[in-house]
Amino acid sequence: IQKSILNISKNEKPFDIFICYKESDNEGKRTRDSVIAQELHQLLTDKGYKVFFSRVTLENKLGTMYEPYIFAALNSAKIMIVIGTKKEYFNATWVKNEWSRFLSLMQGRSEKYIIPCYRDMDAYEMPEELLGFQAQDLNKLGFIQDLLRGINKLIGKEENKPTTRVV
Repeated sequence: IQKSILNISKNEKPFDIFICYKESDNEGKRTRDSVIAQELHQLLTDKGYKVFFSRVTLENKLGTMYEPYIFAALNSAKIMIVIGTKKEYFNATWVKNEWSRFLSLMQGRSEKYIIPCYRDMDAYEMPEELLGFQAQDLNKLGFIQDLLRGINKLIGKEENKPTTRVV
């Protein structure tokens, strides 16, 4: 199994950005986080970035194990954007699993960055492990421009034209 995972992960094209978020609530309904993540995925993809967004990236992988693809994306992505509108969404099992693994990968690797993004909550409600990072308040006017400018700098991409899309 491990050999299969490594083989798949070697053959996957690298990602620039990994979007980490909670897809469904306790009733199985799509979360607001998922909608925000999809808007952000579209915007970043339109800007030319290769973005891992499980709802889209894994949709053609039905019937296969997702873990090798997630593993490959976590390893290759330079930036992880963690989106949360509730404390419990940041701490949901799979969400925490992804950002925790990314934080581990960041150890000793200066080319990996994590950007927590929160909305409709206090920044200090985010998990303690994420509090030391520059976070984005998605309620703040101009957050998209700030986020894009930061991503462009971290990845070393030329400044893109301003966007009019609102998340």
